[in-house]
Amino acid sequence: MKLKQFITLILFTTLTHSVWAQNPKAIIKGTVVDSISKEGIYYSTISVHPITDAKNLTGTIADEKGKFSLENLEPGTYNITIGFIGYIPKVFSNYTLKPGDNNLGTIMMSINANVLDEIVITGERPIIENKIDRLVFNAERDVTSAGGNATDVLRKVPMLSVDIEGNVSMRGDQNVRILINGKPSGMMANNMGDALKMIPADQIKSVEVITSPSAKYDAEGTSGIINIITKKKDIPGINGSVSGGIGTRHNNGNASLNVRKGKIGIVANLGGNLMWPQIITNEFEQYTASREPTLKQVGENRTTRTGLRGSLGIDYDLTDKDLFTTTISANTFEMNMDGNTTSQYFSPNNTVSTLLSNRDQETAFNGFDWSADYTRKFAKPKQELTLSGQYSRNNNNTDYLTLFEQGTRLNEMGENRSKNDELTFQIDYVQPIGKTTLELGAKSILRDITSKSLLKEDFNGEYQLVDNRSYEFDYNQDVVAGYMTYGFDFAKHYQVKAGMRIEHTKLDVESVGDINAFSNNYTNVLPSAVVSRKLGKSSSLKLSYNQRIQRPSLSFLNPFRNTADPIVQQQGNPELKPELSHNIELGYSTFIKRSMINLAVFYRKTNDVIESVNEIDNTTTPGQNISLTTFDNIGTSESFGTNLFFSFSPIRSLTLRSNISLFTYEAKGNTFNTEISTETDKIHFMYRAFINGSYKIGDGFTAETFLMVNSPRRTFQGTSPSFNMWTIGLKKEIMDKKASIGLNITDPFTENKHFKSEVSTPDYTQKSNMKLPFRSFGLTFSYNFGKMDSKNKTRKERGIKNDDQKQEESNQGIQMNNGK
Repeated sequence: MKLKQFITLILFTTLTHSVWAQNPKAIIKGTVVDSISKEGIYYSTISVHPITDAKNLTGTIADEKGKFSLENLEPGTYNITIGFIGYIPKVFSNYTLKPGDNNLGTIMMSINANVLDEIVITGERPIIENKIDRLVFNAERDVTSAGGNATDVLRKVPMLSVDIEGNVSMRGDQNVRILINGKPSGMMANNMGDALKMIPADQIKSVEVITSPSAKYDAEGTSGIINIITKKKDIPGINGSVSGGIGTRHNNGNASLNVRKGKIGIVANLGGNLMWPQIITNEFEQYTASREPTLKQVGENRTTRTGLRGSLGIDYDLTDKDLFTTTISANTFEMNMDGNTTSQYFSPNNTVSTLLSNRDQETAFNGFDWSADYTRKFAKPKQELTLSGQYSRNNNNTDYLTLFEQGTRLNEMGENRSKNDELTFQIDYVQPIGKTTLELGAKSILRDITSKSLLKEDFNGEYQLVDNRSYEFDYNQDVVAGYMTYGFDFAKHYQVKAGMRIEHTKLDVESVGDINAFSNNYTNVLPSAVVSRKLGKSSSLKLSYNQRIQRPSLSFLNPFRNTADPIVQQQGNPELKPELSHNIELGYSTFIKRSMINLAVFYRKTNDVIESVNEIDNTTTPGQNISLTTFDNIGTSESFGTNLFFSFSPIRSLTLRSNISLFTYEAKGNTFNTEISTETDKIHFMYRAFINGSYKIGDGFTAETFLMVNSPRRTFQGTSPSFNMWTIGLKKEIMDKKASIGLNITDPFTENKHFKSEVSTPDYTQKSNMKLPFRSFGLTFSYNFGKMDSKNKTRKERGIKNDDQKQEESNQGIQMNNGK
C-alpha cells in the first residue's frame, strides 16, 4: 500500500508541475539531424545570444532524437548557433523571436571534411551517458581496463556487479541477459563467466545497461539486459587498430580493420588472450547443527586459459533506402586444470575415511554465429521494415582423468559432449503516425540442445563404461513471440511508451535411459509502460513498469547427476517452472555544469523463483554424506533498492565518479523449503559501491584509479563471497595521439584473496573458502591507423536480440562532461 501511495504522490507532483509552470516569454524549438542519415544528432549544442550582447549567452542540448527546446527567452533579435563535433555549424543570424513558440523546424547538419581526421583521433565521448532508455558506459575511455577482459569492464559499470567466478548481477539479481552488438552469442550458452573472459577489454567500445526493456525486447532476464558493443568505425576509407598487453596474470592481443568504399563496408576483428598458470586452493567443510563435522575437503588446482575470438561483418547499400548486413563470428576457448584433493568422511561413530585423488581435466569450447539483416526505409522519416535471421552453434567438450591414491574408489575417466543449435527469425516494423510511433514485430527461436556424458572406471587396468553414471539428454525449446508498442508525446514535456508482448514456449525432452519423455507448454502475456517528463533544460523523471520471465536452461533441467566429484555433486530438476517478475522503477537524471546525477529506486517481485538448493544425500553411497546441489522453485522473492550515480569535475582536468547501490533480498519459501533453509521470510540488505577518479596530467598523460566493494550476496540458503578490488592505471598518448602506452596495477598490496561462502539449514552448515592469486601488473599498447574520407553515414543498430534463459551462476539524453 505504501508503494502505491508513493507512486501516486510522484505522479501527482509531476502532473501538477505542468499545470502551474508558466511560459510567458519566447521559446525556441527544433530538431537537429544528420543530412545523410536523417537521424537525430544526440547532444548537439544550441547557443543563443542577443545581437546587442554577445556575452549574454545561453543554450541547451538536443536529446537522443535530436529535439531541443529552450524556454524563458525575452522576445527580440538573436544570433543562434547549432553545432556538434565534426559537423559544419548552422547559424541563424538576426533571428527575431516572438512571444510563444518559435519553431526552427528540422535542421540538417553536414560533416565538416576539414576536421574529420582530427575528430577520429581526438574526439571523445564522456565515459557515462544516460540515454532515454538505457545507461551507456563508454569502455574505450577507461584507462584501467586496458589489457583486461569483459569482466574487468563490467565491474566498472553502474548498477552491475561481477563476482570472482564471473557471474554478472544487475541490482543484486543474476537473471540478466548479455548481448554482443545487440545479438545473442552462442559463447554465452554455457558458462557465462568463462565466455566473458574470452572477450578482450580492448575490443569493447561500450556497455549498455537496460533496466526497463520495452515490449520490443525478449522478455527473458528478470533484472534486465546488458548489451556489449564492440569497436567499429563507421567512417568511409580504410582504418583500423592494433593493441596488446602483457602482464603477470594474463596477456592479450587484438586487431581490427574497417574498410568502407561507396556502398560497401567491411569490418574485421581478431583477438586472443592467454592466462598464465594460476594456483587456486579450495577448502570445503560441512557440520551438523551440533557442530560435529561430517565432510571435509581440501584441494589445489593449477589452471591455465586461452581464448581466441574473431568476426567479419559486411554491409551493402542496395539502394538509398535498402540496406543488407551480414556478420560471421567464431570463438574458441580452452582451459586446462590439474590438481589434487583430500576428502574426509566423518561417520556418526567418529571414524574417519580418507580419499586422496589427482585429477587432470581439459575443457574445449568453440562457437559459431551467423546473422543477416535486411532493412527497408520508406519516404516517411523513421518508417522502416527489418527482416533478420541468425544461426548459432556451439560445442563444449570436457575430458578428465581421476586417479585415487587412497580409498576404495576406482580410478575413473570421463567425457562430456554438449551441442547447442539455435535458429532465429525476426521481423520488425516501425510506423510513425503524426507525432506518435507504432512498432510491431514477431519472432521465433528454435533450440536443439544435446548433452552426452560417458564415465568409465578402471577394472584391473581396463577402463569400462559404467552405465548408471553415463547419460544422454536431448532437449528442444521453441519460443514464438509477437509484440506491439505505441509511443507519443503530450503536454509538451511528457513522453509515453506502452506495449504488450506475447510469448509462447514449447519444451520437449526425449526419453533416454531411465528418464521418461516430458513436455511443457505455456503462454505469457507481458505488458510494459514508461512515462517520462522533462524537467527544465537538463533534467528528467521517468516511471516504468514491466513484466519479465526467466526460463531455466539445460543445466537447471538436466535430471542426470554429475558424480565426477566424490563429495560435491549436482543434479538438475526437469520439473522447474519459469520465473515471472513484476518490475517498477522511478528514475531521475540531471546535468549541472560539469556534474551529472542519476538516481533510481526500484521494486521487484518474482514468483516461482529458481534457486540452487543444497541437500545431504546419505543413501546413494552407504556410509558417506554427499553434498548434493539441485534446483527448485523456492517460492517468491521481493527486492527494494536504490542506485545513485554521480560525476563531478571540479576542474577540467579532473573527473570524479561514484556509484552506490543498496538493495534488499527477501525469499518467501513454501512449507518444504522452510525445512531446508534458515533464511525464509528474512529481509537481508546488500550493497555495491565504487569510486573512480581520472586526471589529465598534461603532455598526453592520464592517470586513473578505481576502487570497488561488493557485499556478500544473499541466497535462499546462505551467502556467496564479498568482493573488493583496487586498480591503478597510467596512459601516455604518443605518435601525435595515434598511439598510446599504459601501465595497469591491480591490488598491489594483496597477493592472494580469500572468497568465503556459506550454506545454512536447520540440520547442517556448509562453508567453503577459495584462495585466488589476484595482484597483477601489466603493460599495454595501442595504435590507430588509416586515412578517413569526409562523408559519413550514421548507421543504426539492427537485428536480432535474444535475451534468453536463466543461467548458472531517463527521458532526456544527458551526458557527463568529463572536463571537456
